Amino acid sequence: MGWLFNYGTTRRQLIAERTKDWETIGAEGIVVKSICLAHCYRGSSFSGVLWSVWERTFTKEGQSVRPAERWITCDLLQYKKDEGWGYKDIDESMGPCRYSCPLKYLEMVPIEQYGGNAPWREGVRGYHARQAENRRQRRLRRAG
Repeated sequence: MGWLFNYGTTRRQLIAERTKDWETIGAEGIVVKSICLAHCYRGSSFSGVLWSVWERTFTKEGQSVRPAERWITCDLLQYKKDEGWGYKDIDESMGPCRYSCPLKYLEMVPIEQYGGNAPWREGVRGYHARQAENRRQRRLRRAG
């Protein structure tokens, strides 16, 4: 999918729009509710990544009619002069080429229960291990 821009949208407005909960009534009166459980922005003033964890429930007359679903999304965000902020949405199944997803998001969406992209998750863990090692090395240089 390509990039989507809405003229004049600020980053704050775009993040609010992309993380807004929604609900609809589907076939046979089943209420489908999607809730953003967590989100964070990682990036700069002109581009970055919006990580989100979503949960979708399916109920009818207040009773669950099928198991809840959870997944991790990665929205690439970008600012364009004279257009505002736009996004390109990607989910975990697509194996995003970004790895700054918070580790706790992986815990919120256990692959054994909800499925997911194991190679991408290993990339995320590797990214965080490298970041931790870099921080450790900087502390050692400052102390030494």
